[in-house]
Amino acid sequence: MVENHKHSRSRRWFLGAAGGAGIATLAGCTGGNGNGSGNGNGNGNGGNGNGGSDRENRLVFAQNAAPDELDPINNRGGNYSIVIKNWVYDALYTYDEGTDLVPLLATSMPEVNDDGTEFTIEIDSNARWHDGEPVTAADVAYTFTQPVEESTDYGPDFALITSMDEIDEQTIQLNLDEPYPPIMNTIAHPIAPQHVREEDREEFGRSVVVGSGPFEFVEWSAGNYTRLRRHDDYWGDSVPNIEELEFVPIEEDTTRITEFQNDEVNVADNISPDLWGTVENMDDASIVTGPELNYQFAAFNMNEGEVAKQEVREAIVYATDLDSAISNFVEPVGSRMYSILPEPLAEDWDMPLDTWRDMWPEQDIDRARELFESAGVPDDWECNIIVSSTSMRENVAISIANGINEAGYTGTVRRLDFGTMLETFNSGDADQVNIYLLGWTRDPDPDRFIYELVHPEGAFQGTYYDNDEFAQLLDDARVNPNYEERRDMYEEAVTMMIEDRVHIPLYNLSTNMAVKDYVTGLEPHPVATENPQVFSDRRSTNSDSSGTNVSID
Repeated sequence: MVENHKHSRSRRWFLGAAGGAGIATLAGCTGGNGNGSGNGNGNGNGGNGNGGSDRENRLVFAQNAAPDELDPINNRGGNYSIVIKNWVYDALYTYDEGTDLVPLLATSMPEVNDDGTEFTIEIDSNARWHDGEPVTAADVAYTFTQPVEESTDYGPDFALITSMDEIDEQTIQLNLDEPYPPIMNTIAHPIAPQHVREEDREEFGRSVVVGSGPFEFVEWSAGNYTRLRRHDDYWGDSVPNIEELEFVPIEEDTTRITEFQNDEVNVADNISPDLWGTVENMDDASIVTGPELNYQFAAFNMNEGEVAKQEVREAIVYATDLDSAISNFVEPVGSRMYSILPEPLAEDWDMPLDTWRDMWPEQDIDRARELFESAGVPDDWECNIIVSSTSMRENVAISIANGINEAGYTGTVRRLDFGTMLETFNSGDADQVNIYLLGWTRDPDPDRFIYELVHPEGAFQGTYYDNDEFAQLLDDARVNPNYEERRDMYEEAVTMMIEDRVHIPLYNLSTNMAVKDYVTGLEPHPVATENPQVFSDRRSTNSDSSGTNVSID
């Protein structure tokens, strides 16, 4: 039996969890913004990378920032590393075209005992590492144990698995102390080869990368590119159409689209609002876009100060013209949110989106003034709003401040570096922060959003929301294996959050990619780390869920 020992979440873990929701632009940046695709970087593309033979075999994907490592045990590089790992390493389970899990390395969904505390999983006997060795239960146990033993950023998630039994070489049983339905999202995680990683932990994920996925590692030049090639002996039912897959970090938005326009890259991630029209007007390209599981929000410090008063929070809601802010600074790359749950997740859980939408009023400055006065807010009160990372988020923060100013008080916005933001947002000090703006992306389960951001024991709450009934709902929901009962609990909890104005949901950023017309079959996925979906058809090996197989024509 393999046992896991719990440890607390780290500051770095937050960078990984927050990656891809806007925060990630800082979490993953290591430079490399202008020469990301290589400038003739020795990749053999002979210049612009769109010659006949290259066009048939290479997809070059421009990321916002560079990966930091390619080790499934670690998450130092946030989403920018994970999107690459997902093509080198297979997981026990992966997502279908939405947010439902289907087997990949596993032959089927787990057998679960009546208590929801034992998960028995059979691993496909055909699964092989790139060196030809079989993928075994020992590899799975190793992957789920080492983050805890090595105190990596994934440790707190896997610590929920208290022990594991290797029943035979291809079968493993995961044991929990109590039910935790979101555990399925935790174990949908790339599996690492124990026999390779233990030979050199320091170099594994850097110069030594061996996986079981459809692409194998070729080369990583830190801050410049990561190169993969198709693994022709992939164990699944089919192989990718694309022979070479290259990821290049280009931090600056304009540079990324310029290199896309010049065919230095043929897919570019995250188009900024001001460049959307530029891509739309290209004769040889289009924009692929769809909803994504992220949440951009403004949260109130309810620990002390004026915004600890319900009437003051309500006044700020009335003072803010959020529709105009989203229209001016976010669209078309995102849309307004009305709850803590991203729309794809809320729809999957059949949540009352229309009801929640109706709970947010239009701007009414007169009503805001009435509420401020009723709450006894001093005339010289100054509302401290802090923000980091993106100009988009800062502009929305300024819109909130402008509404407060219009209502007769003072709203000020401070843009902090991300490290300072992490030290300040949850301080509870009203002299430092009354409202903070952040973004969050997580697995498709309400627990991953509500508990971690708002529960008193949540790793990243900064609201100090004191509501015992709310906290109990979340405690009960996260250990209840009954889906319908969990759904009802989360609906009630989210409604409480809205009524008490704990957060102001701001906007959801879409998945969006600029794609050359000769790249066919690329579709967006709501889980950020599943993009780009260059070979989603691999999930058909052990499930009825098929996918796409991208080609370059």
